[in-house]
Amino acid sequence: MGYDALVERLAGGGDDATATDGPRIVAFPDGSVDEYYAAYDGEGNRIAERETFGERIARSEYDSFPIERRSREPAGQAVNMARQTHALGAETTLYGHLEDPVFADLPFETVSMGPPARIDVFPFTDDDLLLAERARPIEDWTLEDLAAAAGEEPGDALEADALCCGNWASARGLTDAMATLADGAVPADVGTVVVDPGPVSTRSDDAVEAFLEALGDLDARTDVVYSVNRAELEATVAALDGDLGAEDREHVRAVRSAAEIEAAVLHETEAAVAATRDGTVALENLAVEEPRRRTGAGDRFSAGLTVGRARGWEWETALALANCCAAHYVETATTGDPAALRSFAETTPRRE
Repeated sequence: MGYDALVERLAGGGDDATATDGPRIVAFPDGSVDEYYAAYDGEGNRIAERETFGERIARSEYDSFPIERRSREPAGQAVNMARQTHALGAETTLYGHLEDPVFADLPFETVSMGPPARIDVFPFTDDDLLLAERARPIEDWTLEDLAAAAGEEPGDALEADALCCGNWASARGLTDAMATLADGAVPADVGTVVVDPGPVSTRSDDAVEAFLEALGDLDARTDVVYSVNRAELEATVAALDGDLGAEDREHVRAVRSAAEIEAAVLHETEAAVAATRDGTVALENLAVEEPRRRTGAGDRFSAGLTVGRARGWEWETALALANCCAAHYVETATTGDPAALRSFAETTPRRE
């Protein structure tokens, strides 16, 4: 029923997803410039698989690899989420690290808090390889930086129906930011805060526990959703000394219960699973036969989930929207609007 209900909503039935008076969404705090490259072997043939690339790097007869830059694009978790919420008709504001001309044409309100990170991406058929340059301005970010850039108090700057927050793994000040919002800085009208933490395994167990505690405190004021892929979910469970032999459903339930938040959500190739206070909801994903772009798909999932919940949609329909946003991006390398997503949901088979 999830995708059937989604198609109806995207077609204008019920709560119209194509309405111009969409929910107000604020995304923060990161930003990156992603440069996409192709790698070639010594004979001029493009290397198609990441595993092959790794094997050739390990073999001593290869001293260098020719590479070709294919594109230079605005990215970062908050940026990707903002692009998707805007495409879905939400009134979007992005507070990010955007001091680069590549961000100039973003079609929504932006406020820059400093220079972006740089990510070199090598897309392979089996997986993407990301090489990230350390971004000290993002690592040192605080909620005060957002307030200074906005020229107003955090509670006023974050006035919205929902917040999209990304890249806790790099933005170490996000734990304190969530604690500050929990202490009363979050605006009363914010109904949902969706947090996509990024690669959890790069942070210590103590840091993970402190972040979940801050999210639990914030959930006393607004619904908090913790949105992760399988590797991030397992790293969170491990930090909580949980059983990694359990199934996905048990993992998301364990994280939601430990954090005492509205929901923990897994987004993966096969399915999405949400553990909520009312129970567990799972929805198979849409099948993508020829992936074109993986990097950024999870961010679009979190953005779709945010818009769905901000519109008051039930969990299954919100998961359908989130899955559709992510799968459409993987297949087309573009951010889908309601018309494109409706067509995609109607014509793409479900995973078995």
